[in-house]
Amino acid sequence: MRLSAEYFAALEASKRHHASNKTFSGRFLRPHAPFIKEIIDRLGCTSILDYGCGKGAQYTWRNTDPAGAIPVGMTIEEFWGVEVTKFDPAYPPFAAEPTGTFDLVICTHTLGSIPVRDLPVIVDRLYSLANKALYIAEKLAPVKKQVFDRPDLHPFEWDAKRWVAALKRETSIEAVLSIREQRAAGVVVERLKL
Repeated sequence: MRLSAEYFAALEASKRHHASNKTFSGRFLRPHAPFIKEIIDRLGCTSILDYGCGKGAQYTWRNTDPAGAIPVGMTIEEFWGVEVTKFDPAYPPFAAEPTGTFDLVICTHTLGSIPVRDLPVIVDRLYSLANKALYIAEKLAPVKKQVFDRPDLHPFEWDAKRWVAALKRETSIEAVLSIREQRAAGVVVERLKL
């Protein structure tokens, strides 16, 4: 299956947004780091691909908060103990297609940027790159960034049930969907096995 013209239009919009904004900082990866570390340790992962890593700033950041889940002074890669291969087709320094497979593939807050009709191709690609585990995270909330000309083509208003249906595959790969949602009681994070 080939990617649509809408996918390539969204990719070009993302490239323009990357070039003109300081967003895509990767800060949304930080809350997931301890759970990802548990996967790395439990499965013995020695290679990681961050698919849709943005500008990769999440890997240069060092924790300064003693109450944080990552030890003070450490980067996420140091905390995990594994160097991360970074891929983001919308950011030229990380746009080279990954080669081979990886023990763990992470894809945080990226799939919402993919047009719905192209999600099966990208999700299949994620599974094909993973040897042991796949970790996907999405936020269930209105999108504030106005990046795309056709936001109606994207899964912006999906709930957890719809995401699970789109992401689930019959495979031996351990796959997890982490969702973050603002509710009346505050922000709720759920991790669902796919």
